[in-house]
Formats: sequence, structure tokens, C-alpha cells
Amino acid sequence: MKYIELKKTLDDLDIGMFTPQIASEVLKTTKQSARNLLERYKKLGIIASPKRGLYYFTEKFLDPFEIAYRLYQPSYLSFEVALSRYGIIPETVYGITSATTKPTREFVFNGIGYIYRKIKRVAYTGYAKEHNYFMAEPEKALADYLYFVATENYTLNDRLDLRNVNKDLARQYCSLFDNVFLNNLVKKIL
Repeated sequence: MKYIELKKTLDDLDIGMFTPQIASEVLKTTKQSARNLLERYKKLGIIASPKRGLYYFTEKFLDPFEIAYRLYQPSYLSFEVALSRYGIIPETVYGITSATTKPTREFVFNGIGYIYRKIKRVAYTGYAKEHNYFMAEPEKALADYLYFVATENYTLNDRLDLRNVNKDLARQYCSLFDNVFLNNLVKKIL
């Protein structure tokens, strides 16, 4: 009965991923009781846990973008995944890369690579909420990407389509990184 109550309440609240704290509030029980219940459900295969303390129902499709957002916070989707979504690069991207102010990390869950690249706090801007995650604006995704091309020897995609990019806004976002190598790259590309 607790499973049905928990699932229905979380579905009604449009919560795809949840913590033991959320489960304890929904079920009106202690956090430890909720944690024990969730671990039993996990062993039964009716919930999954991409990382300790984070769960979702296996029967419900969970958007990999939401998983990316929930795995490591603060973060927003950016770099190649956002550039591909906006049509700035033509390639389909299978790994999901996000910007964060925390140390760089990588996770693999359900065969998908989740990469988090650290950027300066002052440059942690230019994103908006979409569904249950945050996505960089096209110009900010481009700025994040170019920063790593300029500073980390990432290969510049030679098929960038900048026709629909607000170049002035992209330059503003690039200036937040205050990096001479990025500034030189921006002069060539934008």
C-alpha cells in the first residue's frame, strides 16, 4: 500500500526523482523508515538509484536530462548536448555534459555518461528551467564550449552553425570567463 501511495503522490506532484526525505514526508514516517523501504523496493527492482540517496520508479521513463540535473547540483545542461539541441552542431550527442561550480565529475548510469565540467561562479549564468532541469541558452552553451576549447585543448567542431546565434550575447557570456585564450578564440570565431 505504501508503494501505491508514494507513487501516486509523487506522480501527482510531477516528481520524477526523489530522496528518502521526500518519501518520508509523503508517507508520514521517519527518514530512516523511508530509507529502509526504498532499499527494499530497490532490491525488488521497482525503483532504481543512480546514486546514493536518489531514487526513481523503474516503470516510469525518466528523462536523461532530469537525471543529469539531479545527479550533481548545482548544474545546468550545456556544451555539446545543448549545442546539438539548438542545431549549432549537427552531431547527435550521446553523453550529457553539464556546467557546475563544483569539482569536475563523471558518472555512468544506464549506459549514459554524465559529465560535469567546473566553470567559474561568475560565469554560472545564462540558463533557464525546462521541465525538471536547467538548460543553457544557446549563446551560453556556445560560450561554455568555447571556453573549454580555448583552455583545455578540446577540438573545435569545424561545423559550428552560428547563423541563429546572437553573437553579441555570446561575446558577453564569453567575457565572464575573463580568459585571454578564450578572448582570442572569440575574435576568430564570432
